[in-house]
Formats: sequence, C-alpha cells, structure tokens
Amino acid sequence: MTKREKSMLIVILLLLTILICKSLFFDEAQVTGDALLFKEFVEKTIDTDEKHTNFLEKIGIANKRVVAIKKTHMEGTSSISIYDEQKRKISGAYQAKVRGYILYIIPYKEFRINSEWSEEKVKK
Repeated sequence: MTKREKSMLIVILLLLTILICKSLFFDEAQVTGDALLFKEFVEKTIDTDEKHTNFLEKIGIANKRVVAIKKTHMEGTSSISIYDEQKRKISGAYQAKVRGYILYIIPYKEFRINSEWSEEKVKK
C-alpha cells in the first residue's frame, strides 16, 4: 500500500466516524412546549401512516427521525392529535423535517410535514 492510499483510507475512516457521531448523537430535534407536542404528533404520524413507510422500514433496516422543528406562523392555531386521539390546539403553525436512515447511520431520504394551520380572526 502506498503512502497516498494509506492517507485516503485514514480520511475515509475519519469521515465515517464523523458521520456515525452526527447521525447517532446530534440529528435528533431537541424542543419544548408546543413544538414538543408537534414533534410527538409527527412521530406518531410517520409510524402509523403507510405513505411514509417503505420496504426497508418494514424489515427493520431503516428508521426515521425528526431532525428539525420550525415555527412558520406565530398567529393562529394548529390542530393535532397525539396519543388519546382527541384534537388539541397548539399556537401557530409548525413544519417538521424528517430524515430516514439506513442502520441508524446513513441518511437516505428527507421530507417535511406541515401542521394544519388556521388563522384566527381578531374581533374589534
């Protein structure tokens, strides 16, 4: 093995280590309040909805994680249902970025889910 091949192998191993650490420890969204309720709603939705599930996830090779939550509207409300199937209202509108991983490490797809937002009219 030449010196150049050894250095390329070291670079590949270093980048693979960085990818593993990023995927396992830093990609999960850390949120509180209404954003946490929306995150739980999105996790329930992607687990139960067939359009977000593929063959790799059914056999256990792939999984999905919510990696980011962004508030898109400050006013108004969004309706969500989490565990008890009752509709709850959260303030504003949210967008979640969901990423699919193979073996919990290698990202292979990404999609976004928006909350159902309705604008409240302020009476004067």
